[in-house]
Amino acid sequence: MDQARTSTAEALRLLASLARDAKRLGELAQDGALDDLPEACLAETALALAGIGEPVAACTTAVVGRLMTSSAPLPDGHVSVSRFLQAEARVSSGTAGRWIAAGRSLSEDFPETRSVWMSGAITGDQARAISEGVARAVKSLPIGAKEACRAEGESFLLDLAERLGPDELRAAAKHLRFVLDPDGADADEIEAHTARQLVFTRVGDGVEVRGFLTAEAAALIQTALDQVVEGWYRRGELPEEDRDPEGSDADDPKVQRARRLRRPRLDALALAYLAGQALESGSLGTRGGVVPRVTVTTDLATLETLGGSLHGPRSESPEPMAPSSVQRILCDASVVTVITGGPNCGSAEKQGLLRDASRSVLYVGREQRTVTPRQRAALSVMHPHCAFPGCRVPVARSHIHHVQHWTDGGLTDLDNLVPLCHAHHHLVHEGGWRIVATGRDPHRGDYWTFVPPPRPGHGPPLVGAEERRRGQ
Repeated sequence: MDQARTSTAEALRLLASLARDAKRLGELAQDGALDDLPEACLAETALALAGIGEPVAACTTAVVGRLMTSSAPLPDGHVSVSRFLQAEARVSSGTAGRWIAAGRSLSEDFPETRSVWMSGAITGDQARAISEGVARAVKSLPIGAKEACRAEGESFLLDLAERLGPDELRAAAKHLRFVLDPDGADADEIEAHTARQLVFTRVGDGVEVRGFLTAEAAALIQTALDQVVEGWYRRGELPEEDRDPEGSDADDPKVQRARRLRRPRLDALALAYLAGQALESGSLGTRGGVVPRVTVTTDLATLETLGGSLHGPRSESPEPMAPSSVQRILCDASVVTVITGGPNCGSAEKQGLLRDASRSVLYVGREQRTVTPRQRAALSVMHPHCAFPGCRVPVARSHIHHVQHWTDGGLTDLDNLVPLCHAHHHLVHEGGWRIVATGRDPHRGDYWTFVPPPRPGHGPPLVGAEERRRGQ
């Protein structure tokens, strides 16, 4: 008993000293002490700091685990350990939950793992991989066999932890489940298969996509996305802001890090691209003899003020679209655009278009593309890439933009058409950029000049032929 009291007293003294030392270290770092470290010492210092944090984190979870079972009241009237930690330790609910779960699991079922973590021999990530992996491996075993298999599995993974990281330990734990409970592993696979789902939820002006896939299905989708995105990188078919720096090495860690930061957005673009390609090819079949299309409706009388409506296949309520977005879709896209005439169609030119049509539906596009195959072929010679200066997205993946909007009487002729990638098409319609003819020959790629929105008090600079030649 005396020895236990002595150990507890020493632990409290060390905790107070550690708090003082940690505060002082932070103060020194604020004054630039760590900024002056020699570069040769950085890696060793980083590992030392990370190593110091692991025993402290292990002790934190151990004390939180005891706090969960304690009958003593919490300070300041708190009745929930999680809310207490969130309020007083200023951590998120997720962090508080992880501390509580780890404290309970390690103290009750994995004491050896907790002890090794406290010694600093393994990290918290490794401890979680072991405890969660073993718990999953034995969850379906009979009560009598569960305890023995849990201890055996814990010991086995702790031995592996000397040379394996958290991800490898999770994989090893999954193999352990195959050995200890093959029937349960099969049941897990069936459950994952039946639990697959994708949920589309409107959030603000966009749609949030959430889902659950089997590892096999996720690998299939990721392989397809990788093929598309890596092809864009390899062929240089990306807007300038997404390309690697000129002359950089794709294996350079800085380049790889920049690619990882861009990857979620490029994956989203690639998924939409694959879906569009599948619909366009007709490989997904037809509906009533017609290739399915997304539909946008608008009224010519209110197009410039109220825009239009996007009709999703699973929504009874169409999504409003800004006038600039409807104008962009009208140019060239895999969308059926239905324009109707109202009682007042604005300008005389628009009323003339309606009279010429002599029917309520003025224009239904994209069942046959607005731009003919020959026009697209000619444009690909004039503009091998998106026409925006410096952009390398190929014309095959670009929209064909009407410089004078079709609704304003613009013709689908070569001297009124220019290819724009998805990003720069948005820049022109929603971003306020203008395209003006400054060249002499409309059949040459340097015919168009791009004009950004004017800044207050400044005239709009031109981005045109010379910049395009440098960009290409």
